[in-house]
Amino acid sequence: MKRLTMIVASLLLLSGVASAQQSKSDETLEFRPHWSLGLQGGVAHTRGESSFGDLISPAAQLSVAYNFHHAMGVRFGLGGWQGKGAALTAKGYQGYAFQFGQFSADYVLGLANLFGGFRHDRVVNPYLFAGVGAAYGFNNEQAAPYKDILEYYWEGGKFFVPVRAGLGVDFRLGDKVSLGLEGNTAVLSDKFNSKRADNADWQFNLLAGLKFAFGGNTRPSKAYADKLAAEEAAAAAAAEAERLAAEKAAREAAERAAAEKAAAEKAAREAAERAAAERAAKAAENSDNVFFTIGSYYIRKAEGAKLETLAEWMKANPDFNVSLVGYADKETGTPKGNEKLSANRARVVKERLVSLGVDESRIMTAYKGDTVQPFAENAKNRVVICTLE
Repeated sequence: MKRLTMIVASLLLLSGVASAQQSKSDETLEFRPHWSLGLQGGVAHTRGESSFGDLISPAAQLSVAYNFHHAMGVRFGLGGWQGKGAALTAKGYQGYAFQFGQFSADYVLGLANLFGGFRHDRVVNPYLFAGVGAAYGFNNEQAAPYKDILEYYWEGGKFFVPVRAGLGVDFRLGDKVSLGLEGNTAVLSDKFNSKRADNADWQFNLLAGLKFAFGGNTRPSKAYADKLAAEEAAAAAAAEAERLAAEKAAREAAERAAAEKAAAEKAAREAAERAAAERAAKAAENSDNVFFTIGSYYIRKAEGAKLETLAEWMKANPDFNVSLVGYADKETGTPKGNEKLSANRARVVKERLVSLGVDESRIMTAYKGDTVQPFAENAKNRVVICTLE
C-alpha cells in the first residue's frame, strides 16, 4: 500500500510539473508555484500511563513550504517545545517535563484542489501530510529523581528520528494570508519520554496559526493568453480572408464589368461598322451619275428620270445627304469654259432635285472643270457625279 501511494504521488507530481493549472474561479489566472511561511502554536500530548491532562504541554512550529503543484507541496519546519512523562512510584504517578526541538520535512497533499480542481479563491482547503524529522531532547532533569525506575532515562541531550503524519485545514483570509488548524502525530523512539513501554512513543499536536504566501498563489494564465492569441489570430485570419475575398470579388466584378464594357464597345463598334457598311452600301446602290452632251448642261429626259428616282429615295431616307460634283471633258473647249460648264451642270442638277422636293440644305455642290477626269472614256467625263452620304 505504501509503494502504491508513492507511485500515485509520483505520477501526480509529474503531471503537476508538466502543466499549469488554470483557476476554475477565473480562467485568466493559473496556479503559481510559491513559497509560504507559517507560524503555529498550540498544545501537545505525549502518550503515557498518567491521565491525559497531566501529559498536556505547549507546542509551536515555524515552517517554510514550497507549493510546486496546485495540490502538492513540501514543507520544512522547526518546532517542539515541551514533552511530558510520568513515573509510577509508591506515591503514584509522578510527572516530569523536558524540552525538545524538532526539524521536520513533510510532503503535503491539498485535498480540495486535488479532487475539486484548482480554485485560487477557495475559502476552505483541507490537506494531508506525512514526513520524517530529527528531534533533539534536552533539559530532562525533572526525570532524574526517577532514573532508577525509568529504564530509558537519558540526560544531557539525545537525538530521535520521528515519523510524522497529520491532517489540517487552511481558511483563506486574503490573497496571501490564511488561518490554519492542524492536528498531527509523531512516532518516536520508546526512549523519548525516558519510560520503557516496549512500544514507540506517540506525541500528538494540535496547532493553529497564520500562513503567509509570498507573491500569492496565482499568475496570469498562459493557457488563457494562448487562447486569446489564438482567437485573435483566428479573427485576424478570418478578417484577412474576408478582405481577400472582398478584393477578389471586387476584382472579378471589375473584370466582368471591363469585359462587359469591352464586349458592349465591340458590339457597338461592330454594329456601327455594320451600320456604316450598310449605309455605304445603300449610298453606293442609290447614288447615280447624270451625263450631259458635249458643251451642254441641259438635263436630258433619261437623266432626269435618274434624278426623280434619287429624289424619291432621299425623301424616303431623310438621314442621307447628297454631294454633287460637276465635270467637263478636257478634249473639248477651254479650261475656263469647262470650269463654268461643270459649275452649271452641278447647279442645274441641284435645282432639279430641289424642284423634286429635296431640301436644299441636304445638297452640297462642287465643280472640277476639266482638271479631274473621273473616267477613262472621255465622253463620260461630261458628268455630274451624285454621291449619297
